[in-house]
Amino acid sequence: MIMKIRVRIFLLCLALFISLLPGYASVAAQQTSSQQAATQQMSASRQTAAANAFSFAVLSDPHGITDSWVNALTEARDGKADADHRFGMPEFVLVTGDMTPIDATYADFAKIFNGSATAKAPVYLPAIGNHEADDKGGFPGGMGGTGPGGGQGGMSDGMGMSQGPGGPSGQGGQSEIGRSQGEGGQPSGGMGPGGGRGGVSATGDASVIDLDYISDKIIAAIPGAVRMSEKSYSYYYDYKNVRVISLDGYSGEAGTGGVINEKGRAWTEKAITSAPATIDHIFIGFHAPAFPRGRHLQDSFNANAGERNAFWDMLISHKDRVKAVFSGHTHVYARLRVLNPSGAAANDFNTYPDEAGGIYQVVAGSTGNGTKNTFLRVEIEGKNIYFRTYEAANGKDQPFAVKEEWSIIDDK
Repeated sequence: MIMKIRVRIFLLCLALFISLLPGYASVAAQQTSSQQAATQQMSASRQTAAANAFSFAVLSDPHGITDSWVNALTEARDGKADADHRFGMPEFVLVTGDMTPIDATYADFAKIFNGSATAKAPVYLPAIGNHEADDKGGFPGGMGGTGPGGGQGGMSDGMGMSQGPGGPSGQGGQSEIGRSQGEGGQPSGGMGPGGGRGGVSATGDASVIDLDYISDKIIAAIPGAVRMSEKSYSYYYDYKNVRVISLDGYSGEAGTGGVINEKGRAWTEKAITSAPATIDHIFIGFHAPAFPRGRHLQDSFNANAGERNAFWDMLISHKDRVKAVFSGHTHVYARLRVLNPSGAAANDFNTYPDEAGGIYQVVAGSTGNGTKNTFLRVEIEGKNIYFRTYEAANGKDQPFAVKEEWSIIDDK
């Protein structure tokens, strides 16, 4: 009797299980289908991001050293050092100052990229350096014009060198070397004989002045560039999901002596907050670094710590969109990530902080005027950013190698 009851219970359970099996199968199928759909959606999203990926390059301080400048531009175009061929030809090139003589360096750029059969030439985005600027505010350790007999003003770090018997001293130069004995010998690089507003054309045509050339020929040609004012050297440029803000810290509107002033800071913040929702990444470019390393330790943006700190704190308040600041001036490549601009690490010249929650400052080094020829490339892949720095010996056709690479990955 007991055995029969057990058999009946088993049969009832079996029948119940069989009746519920299609439902379980349906639920399992739905879950599998949902998982597959989510995976496919994620894969499609990644494929879309990869398909829309693009790169840009950051260079600085060519100073008319043609062989190294040309070599860096050629590597940026061809990517021979990229064994994985991940970084395509740059869509735009940001040059963070000291491009003098600008007509010659710009001609090199146009020749190299217009000679590419693979894609259109990238957009050239200049940032004003002390060599381009007529900085009446003075720049300790800056250089004056390079007209006939023009001497480079003495630098505060002892690297000033005379190029001729006369000519203007550097903008605020502290050394007697290269100081003018005649007209035009003003600390601000005056317009007398041998002087120039930060340097004259390599062709010897004194009517071609760097700032005018940059304003009227280069910035005027940037598609959709929005300037701080009608003739401003400060502007921003949008490309796909990126906004680049280029700041002039010398000619007075946004700053002098490499220090971004309150007006420049307010305009920069407006340029950040006004960016449409389609802009995922904002990059800032200016010449004198906020946290210098190697050279120009006392006469970069940190020459006015109050303005520097206020500017950096403003950027930190928008760190969800502001991803990196690029600069030059020191001729020494350096990468830092700073959260607290007044902190000990940020202001210790021998320390390279990597502070969680901070913003990267990358000094691009120099394309020929430093101990090494350096530049970097940035690839945007949706909300992810990949950085790669390259280094070569100075000179013609020197091979580049990858110096370092890092990334900012969106894990949301």
